Amino acid sequence: MRLTNKLCAQHLGWTFKKHWLVQGKRIPGDTGAVEEVIKNGITLQSVTDIAKSEAHNQRESKYIGEEVINLNWNTKPSYLFGDNNILLKGIQQAVVLTNTIEEQSLPGCIQDSLERVQITGLCERNIKEAIVASNIFSADQAKLPKTRDNFRIGYNFRREYGIPKERKISILLNKLITECEKIAGRDINCQRRIIDQVNFNFTLPRKEEMLLFRVKAEKFITSSRALAPIKGIFDSEIPNIYPLKSTISMPKEHLYSNKTISPFSRDINFHPHTIFIYFDNDKVANLHDVPVNLSQFQSRNMLKAFAVAAARAKQLYGDSDVEKLTRPIVVQSIQTDGRIFHFGVFQLNDLRIDDLGGAKNYWFHSSNLDLFEKCEYVSGRPKLIGFNKDVLRYLYAFYINS
Repeated sequence: MRLTNKLCAQHLGWTFKKHWLVQGKRIPGDTGAVEEVIKNGITLQSVTDIAKSEAHNQRESKYIGEEVINLNWNTKPSYLFGDNNILLKGIQQAVVLTNTIEEQSLPGCIQDSLERVQITGLCERNIKEAIVASNIFSADQAKLPKTRDNFRIGYNFRREYGIPKERKISILLNKLITECEKIAGRDINCQRRIIDQVNFNFTLPRKEEMLLFRVKAEKFITSSRALAPIKGIFDSEIPNIYPLKSTISMPKEHLYSNKTISPFSRDINFHPHTIFIYFDNDKVANLHDVPVNLSQFQSRNMLKAFAVAAARAKQLYGDSDVEKLTRPIVVQSIQTDGRIFHFGVFQLNDLRIDDLGGAKNYWFHSSNLDLFEKCEYVSGRPKLIGFNKDVLRYLYAFYINS
């Protein structure tokens, strides 16, 4: 007699094995859907063939407006602010560069909305599940950036696989926006449109220099009506960063285009509402490998909001009359690295950023908010520590603001 392993009456391993053997012999039935699709002139491809194709394996995310930029060589260099740039002096330099007044608080209309927002228990539970799903349960595994140690420059650490940061932020923001849509209702949702991966490009003279803004917004919410100008008069002194120039840490670029790139047009009745910016400290860094500080983190959010508002102004009024803004342009901006959120509102009053005696722009922003402290496995179990639901309150207040 041959000895075998002892099996219980309800052995799950044996049950699942037999179940898969039976299911593997099933033949899918013909529903007639293929013939109907072919009749309409639609070609069908096998999923296996698509997965093995080179185009699928080498696919890259395309940004709107990226393919229409024709770069030309210019003898006069421009100072570039792009997606991976960081201003050396942070907010102080950004304020001087754009002739802007900084207010370390959000506008009154958003403050009033924050007091009225009520987050239900179901909504809070959905957000917690979204955080865990984006940081732990996502099945997308890729080779993460190399780990570097400034004290051991030549040491090679072991490469790790995990969820890419851009993937984490994308999943989380999609869930957060979905919860805002549930709370807002149909009337507000009909006025909003969400666009992924939008490119902006334009040049702006400042004294004897030329500034080049070439930035991207990972998520872009548009509105059927332009945001109303912020009520009130704000005034303060522009800081003095002498002996530093306002363009310090901005690299010179000879290869650029003077064409204004924006996803809008005068014929379409949609206006910029809110932009979402991803922050990845593996890509965005100082020139000398110094960690990005709080002021630099917030200044990046401000300049991207300014770039979107300025590109819209140049598109509406043209390059010749762009200085005459009949109506201020307001853009809301949210920057996050998946855990820290920074909320800001930029109001563009004048594009003559070199005229210190003229009208100044406004930048309202809050302090950084942490969505959570830690989200990781603890003793083999997923654990979320330090959840903060105020982030959703701010996000919803931005979403319904008009």
